[in-house]
Amino acid sequence: MIMNEYCKRCLLGKKLDDYPAWASAEAAAEYRRRVLALVNENETLSSPEVDCEIDRIHESLFGPRLDYDPIKRRFNALMLEREGDMLDGIAAAPDPLERAVQYAMTGNFIDFAALENVDEGALRGLLAKAGEIRVDPAALEALRRAVMSARSLLFMTDNCGEIVADKALIRTLSALNPALEITAMVRGAPVVNDATVEDAVQVGLDQVAKVIGSGCGVAGNPLHRISDEARRAIDAADVLIGKGQANYEALNGCGLNMFYIFMCKCQLFMDRFHVPLYAGMLTQEDF
Repeated sequence: MIMNEYCKRCLLGKKLDDYPAWASAEAAAEYRRRVLALVNENETLSSPEVDCEIDRIHESLFGPRLDYDPIKRRFNALMLEREGDMLDGIAAAPDPLERAVQYAMTGNFIDFAALENVDEGALRGLLAKAGEIRVDPAALEALRRAVMSARSLLFMTDNCGEIVADKALIRTLSALNPALEITAMVRGAPVVNDATVEDAVQVGLDQVAKVIGSGCGVAGNPLHRISDEARRAIDAADVLIGKGQANYEALNGCGLNMFYIFMCKCQLFMDRFHVPLYAGMLTQEDF
């Protein structure tokens, strides 16, 4: 999904003046010039890829960005405190798969790339009301059928903390099909608060699935940037799940047997799916 004009305006609004206050006038001007050129002249890259290239420009001029490791550890711990409640909610639900998907949608709220601040109180409130999220019945049944008939599944994760809800969903998928081999793919390098192997180990994701890295530091796993190992895992999977808007932006149109789970956090997605802000989405790849 190549960037459209809306994405360009949104990205420039977030990034064009995103340089440190101590930056010299010359460095700030150079940063703005390079960002404008990258965004306005782009004809081939998805929004997550352009975002990554902007971060490289920023680091080349101003040094490393904020270290998100303390934030990631805090949100991993916060969600681990609620893992038992999520598992209980899934077990008690009329449809455990639906409830697990609802929790996975809610976990996608933990996104420091899309939101300036992730309010912990708001997150708790969303988790408490996760069972009220509407899940498209046709998409849910398509996911259920795909999982029950598959031999292997690749789960593309997104953010820290969120992977605890993903872990609960993976447990549910395994219960649906005990013979299913599940691999969880995390980021191959730090990207804002995206989950890496270290986060997966912290929350015990490696206890319910094989964990691999994507081999790159780009959100959304664009197929031409990931490692050979990651691409082999994708090609070998009977069914795939991509978490977060970035996976939809980078992969929609890929033709894989892919299901996307995310929370709509921008006007583009609200307009595309005709839903309000923060609506949860389960949708299937467009064939």
